[in-house]
Amino acid sequence: MSVRAQIFLPMIVLSLSMARPVCADTPSLTEARTALATVSGRLRVPGLRAPVRVARDKWGVAHIYARNQHDLFFAQGVVAAQDRLFQMELWKRSGQGRLSEILGSGSLQRDIDARALKFRGDLAAEYSSYAPDAKAILTAFADGINAYVATLQAPGGPGLPIEFRIAGFAPDAWHPEDCLNRMAAFSMTGNAKSELGNALALREIGAAKAAKLLGFDPPVALDPAPGLDLAGLSPELLENLIGSDPRIGFVDAPHQGSNNWTVSGALTA
Repeated sequence: MSVRAQIFLPMIVLSLSMARPVCADTPSLTEARTALATVSGRLRVPGLRAPVRVARDKWGVAHIYARNQHDLFFAQGVVAAQDRLFQMELWKRSGQGRLSEILGSGSLQRDIDARALKFRGDLAAEYSSYAPDAKAILTAFADGINAYVATLQAPGGPGLPIEFRIAGFAPDAWHPEDCLNRMAAFSMTGNAKSELGNALALREIGAAKAAKLLGFDPPVALDPAPGLDLAGLSPELLENLIGSDPRIGFVDAPHQGSNNWTVSGALTA
């Protein structure tokens, strides 16, 4: 049975800055600061089974110490919502094809494309393909997000993060299935065009000649999955994959970058 437990947040000072509001109906700087996440002291959150300790290091990174797996991922949901609730809501709506509800008609085609990629299969079968405890983990994570949002909106609570007040909407309740989001994976498929070209070459001239034509360095074995049918492949498939909205098209190779690179300021201009 769920009990009302506490998350202990050791004191840490975070330096934050916010531009002054420029619109008369924009919340004040004082109101914005009031709505900042509590990262020190004690936070009472219903749904935990035992107390959880969250220690934030000097970079603000949360380290969670829990007595059981449920509370570990429940607390992760709380902490993630503390740090990124607005961003998470946008990502969730992005995957659901619901951005136009809050951003207007300019996002409609983007939503249509997202819904074309939305998973509509058997969720029980989907969960069975993961680790046995995956659903329990995702459920605890979603419950943690919802519990934290409830504390914000409770009588006497600080209210939602200032971004929601400025944007004029509130976050929806989270569900475990919201984490099964294909749009995040879609952003990592920028090589779809080259992969399709490789598959077409493999189909037309065979593995040996395709390997020479493509010239992989170091060599890569062209070993498609047994029984894979390449007959239906065509360049037009990319149009169906990307959709008609150029804003979610793939970036040209010369403009690509990576968030995996960190360069010292001493080595840059």
